[in-house]
Amino acid sequence: MKRVFFIGTVFTVLLFTALSCASFQRDVSISADSARDDGLASAAAVTVAKADAAALDGSPNAFASDLAKMISDIENQLNSSGRLDKALEGRLLALEGRAYLLRGNQANARKCYERAVTKAADDIQVIILANRLGQDVDLAVLAAGRDDNALLILEQAVSAYKDARYSDAAGLFDTAFLYLDDDYDAAYKVIRNKAWSLKDAAVSGEIGKILTKKQITVKEMMELTQDSTDLLNAYTASRRMSGTELFQTVVRAGLMNSVSNEDSPTAASLARKLPNGISESTVLTRIITARFLWNLYWRDRNAQPQKYSARYRARTNAKSPVKDVDVTDEDFDAVLASIENEWMELPDGVNFKGNGTVSGSEFSSSVKKIK
Repeated sequence: MKRVFFIGTVFTVLLFTALSCASFQRDVSISADSARDDGLASAAAVTVAKADAAALDGSPNAFASDLAKMISDIENQLNSSGRLDKALEGRLLALEGRAYLLRGNQANARKCYERAVTKAADDIQVIILANRLGQDVDLAVLAAGRDDNALLILEQAVSAYKDARYSDAAGLFDTAFLYLDDDYDAAYKVIRNKAWSLKDAAVSGEIGKILTKKQITVKEMMELTQDSTDLLNAYTASRRMSGTELFQTVVRAGLMNSVSNEDSPTAASLARKLPNGISESTVLTRIITARFLWNLYWRDRNAQPQKYSARYRARTNAKSPVKDVDVTDEDFDAVLASIENEWMELPDGVNFKGNGTVSGSEFSSSVKKIK
């Protein structure tokens, strides 16, 4: 079987309740049947994948008997006398919850989730079950920030397919298959092929629609950059990416991070450092635009990322030339670079108004000015 994991900083979804050393040691004790338990979880995950793919393909009952047996096996294991590792218990509960969902029993699925999240809140299967139950889960940000992210990429592919975002789905399926066991490739191959066959019809006119929007998202900002410039080629290996894949790539490269308050920032030090509060659906603001443009510029030229803040902060009682952006602001360099290079302008000649939104045509005009 093939199994490769991305290298990156682990992003923890929820913090566990503080535990004493004694109770922790008791909780992590594993039964003598741990190998079989782990095998049960792996087999259950494949069963769920096959049933999920069949449901997406219009056959929701194709694996009904397999799911029923899986639920029974998990319940028997959870109720056995042997002690289970909490992480494994959480995963089994999450997989049981997914099986209940596929059988149309949302109430039991939610009960499984409520138990699972107390055992292993940051387990991949628990996160996926939360997403399937309609919880507020930002899959793209989570996938960009943790090592064991292949199943989260697969979950994004499924979500994109359900939303008829076939271009995104096609690319995400292919990315996930690179890092998952062959069983997942086999299970979802039909859906992946359908996504590829449908994507060209869905893509037509997409960029034009973004250009006409009065406000756009961060993901759409990146799509416009990819479509109208070659500034992202160094990060995408000149390969055209779907919007979600592009967002993950840009985030992992650190292009969405502020630099002014970092300690000696470099392209390497910012890579995989997750930006606070930014997802692919975040509405694009002027401050995010400036930050993105400045990161593209100084990295491409290996320039000094703190060119402006270093100069101003060295002065006694230095005042910012932009009224509403202080010298100590984390995006001071990005704002001054955007104004000095005329990528952007001060709307009233004095203030930057960083919280203002940006239209598709405005961003396109700005990014094309980077030479």
